[in-house]
Amino acid sequence: MSAALEYAHYQFEGNDELCLKVGSHHPKTILLIPPLFDEMNRMRRMLLDVMRLLDAKGIGSALPDLPGTNESLFPQERASLMIWRQALFACTSELSVAPYVASFRGGCLIDDFVEDVKLWRFSPVKGQMLMKTMMRTRIASDKEAGLSTNMAQLTAEAGQGQVNLAGNNIGSALFSQLEEAFPSPVRAVRTTQLESSTRAADTKLPGSALWLRAEPDDDLLLSAAIADDLALWISE
Repeated sequence: MSAALEYAHYQFEGNDELCLKVGSHHPKTILLIPPLFDEMNRMRRMLLDVMRLLDAKGIGSALPDLPGTNESLFPQERASLMIWRQALFACTSELSVAPYVASFRGGCLIDDFVEDVKLWRFSPVKGQMLMKTMMRTRIASDKEAGLSTNMAQLTAEAGQGQVNLAGNNIGSALFSQLEEAFPSPVRAVRTTQLESSTRAADTKLPGSALWLRAEPDDDLLLSAAIADDLALWISE
């Protein structure tokens, strides 16, 4: 897995947003929509492994940063699901990414940014579940610091402007959107889950739930399984 990363950028609201690419010379390219919030950090190494494995199969891939994430200069508290959808549309338009979209976890909430594309989803999750997990993390962290916090207080704090959850400044708009967000029901979608999951899926993949680990990590078994399934999917 020695394929070189290409550092591209796309313009969104006056900012240069980063997009990593591998194998851009290949005739087919898959846009990878990363997980959201802290799950993105925990799974990024795995996603880069997937990109290199796809390159070895003659498939290109692109992994954009969403506005307000990683090194983006976009104000984090202004981010919303709609803004992220608009950014993905801008990215695909400017970088001429082919109509194949693979989304992971919370990324499945924003993969409906354009019509007439083939969708592949890995372990899709509702926005409310993401929010509750981050709120529990904040409550546990506050408890260690001698503070008493509950979900009602955090919800009220978000309603007043923004709330910090798992190191993310989440504005009131995004907070409200996530409470009701779920992956859009579309016909042309292939859904995958881990073998350990009891949720319905078109196929189950071996590997571990990296988003549950305390630190960023990789899982070469899972990366290989994802790359193999993506290659099968776009060949159908």
